[in-house]
Amino acid sequence: MTHFQGLFIENLRFFRKKKGISQLKFSEMINISPNYLNAVENGKNFPSPEVIQQIADTLEVLPYQLFLEHPVETARPNINILIPELMKIKQQLVKDMGDLIKKCEDAELVDN
Repeated sequence: MTHFQGLFIENLRFFRKKKGISQLKFSEMINISPNYLNAVENGKNFPSPEVIQQIADTLEVLPYQLFLEHPVETARPNINILIPELMKIKQQLVKDMGDLIKKCEDAELVDN
């Protein structure tokens, strides 16, 4: 088993268990046999890109997250929390840019 496969297996198990999904239930959710999923999680088989995408979609992560060293830090954020936070940042940025433009305009008037 390669390091790449080992990371995939660890992350697949991590995200599956984090969601509280058994191997049997997960195999049903992604439409593969329980034996195949067990073989994947034991490093005997490696899934196709299509199956990797189905796994990622079902676990609500991006496919690359299944290959990272530290998946906990990169779990997909809850969009319901992220959007309001981004809106606050945008509002502050617009205000700050407006203030900066005003200062530049005021400085230009003083120089003339």
